[in-house]
Amino acid sequence: MTHNIGANVSVGRVSQGISRIRLRPSARITEEDGRRTREELLALTGGVRGGVLLEITGVGSVSREAISVYSSAVTVSAFAILGSTPVDRVIAHGLLGLPLPACPSEYFTDEEEALTWLRTVSG
Repeated sequence: MTHNIGANVSVGRVSQGISRIRLRPSARITEEDGRRTREELLALTGGVRGGVLLEITGVGSVSREAISVYSSAVTVSAFAILGSTPVDRVIAHGLLGLPLPACPSEYFTDEEEALTWLRTVSG
């Protein structure tokens, strides 16, 4: 089941131990989006640590403040950042270059590869 968090973000479960955060294409993700997402992820997981598939395909931008909120999510054991365009790659490199949680983080263009990696590192 997927829950929309405002107009810009949705949060759902992929499988036991792996959640999905989808950033809407063209959206400008703000600190408030980040806070709402963190709260919804906490509610969804019941506070149990797990991997997150963060879909950024086509997103307009992600503010430093939103990244800071995401990076403080103590229940995330690994981030697989999924994109498909050159702009997605630039945004992902920005995400990877800023302080993310003390957990593994990787960029992928293939969802199955991302999920396989998450199952390996966040298990």
